[in-house]
Amino acid sequence: MTFLQRLVSPLRRIDADPDKLVEDAYWLLKEAEKNKGVWPVMTAFTSMATAKVQIAQYLKEHRDS
Repeated sequence: MTFLQRLVSPLRRIDADPDKLVEDAYWLLKEAEKNKGVWPVMTAFTSMATAKVQIAQYLKEHRDS
């Protein structure tokens, strides 16, 4: 992604700390483990954790320093 594309990207407005997102994702995975066997609950927790990690990764790679 070029600088100009990042400048106008709607994702630029994401105001989140990548480290906090990863901490939240870890907590969500722990909660999923507590609900082992309850597939809808486990899926919800792990899906949210995955989304948080992906956003954190994006922010670390593309955020202007």
